[in-house]
Amino acid sequence: MRATDAAYAVLKAQGQPMDVQDLLDETLLRLGTDREPRIAARIYTDINLDSRFQYRGGSSWGLKEWQPKSPGRNIASRERGGYEDDDNEDLEEDDG
Repeated sequence: MRATDAAYAVLKAQGQPMDVQDLLDETLLRLGTDREPRIAARIYTDINLDSRFQYRGGSSWGLKEWQPKSPGRNIASRERGGYEDDDNEDLEEDDG
């Protein structure tokens, strides 16, 4: 098992963001590896580079999938070639 997959499984099981040190400890435990600074640093780097993880501030990390999905533009609006905010539909200049 890759270290990032183990870290993902740890966070998924936890169900909420974790302090990076706790995340590293639990990940190393899952991998059956002793905590060595070089190994912990490599796992931390890999977590930083893996798009499944999201830094939550302080020293907390979570999963990107926990972030609420942002609402996209309205499909009907896209089909018209407009935007969701139709308040500005009459932006044509008046020649009169």
